[in-house]
Amino acid sequence: MKLKLLIDEQLLGCGVLLKSIGYPVVLANETGLQRDTDLVGYAIQNNLFIVTEDNGMASLCKFRNVPHLHLDVSMKARMIVDELKKQNIDL
Repeated sequence: MKLKLLIDEQLLGCGVLLKSIGYPVVLANETGLQRDTDLVGYAIQNNLFIVTEDNGMASLCKFRNVPHLHLDVSMKARMIVDELKKQNIDL
């Protein structure tokens, strides 16, 4: 199943970059919606995969069974550690 990404407002820069390199992206600020419930409803209606840092949005996605990626603190820390290891950087 092909999905477009709905990039939440905290990740606007990331969404712009993904869009500029050809990924199918809808930015939350392009929808005219601000409330998490409205954005989740929009994602459901338009078959979108939500990418967010927002705990509330992620919880709502789980509750409504909406496909999503929650970039929480532990995920970001893992990404940093993995990149440090990949670059053989010792701290």
